[in-house]
Amino acid sequence: MGYQVVDAAFVEANLGKLPLIDVRTPAEYVQGRIPGAVCVDFFAAQAAGSGAASELARRVQAAGVQPDDECIVYCQVGARAQEACKQLASCGYSSLDCYVGSYADWVSDPTRPIER
Repeated sequence: MGYQVVDAAFVEANLGKLPLIDVRTPAEYVQGRIPGAVCVDFFAAQAAGSGAASELARRVQAAGVQPDDECIVYCQVGARAQEACKQLASCGYSSLDCYVGSYADWVSDPTRPIER
């Protein structure tokens, strides 16, 4: 699989400890995000066609996350995050945590913090 599936409890326990990669669009990101997350637009990287995985990895590295760094990847409902993790794993990222519930799950509990 190339990544570990994690839940909200894992994300909450690691806020401020592990980098958070939000692969939603910038428009989604500015509406609200998990605190500390950086936006790496999955769809924009996919515009590279056959080089999409490499482009996504380049953008994640530009956000400060190296292939050996553990990081949490999430999106709106989980599908983009899972595909992003597959692509990043194919480019050598070896410690990926995929939050499959993603932002929709995160905001379902009003006690969890969000940034705007």
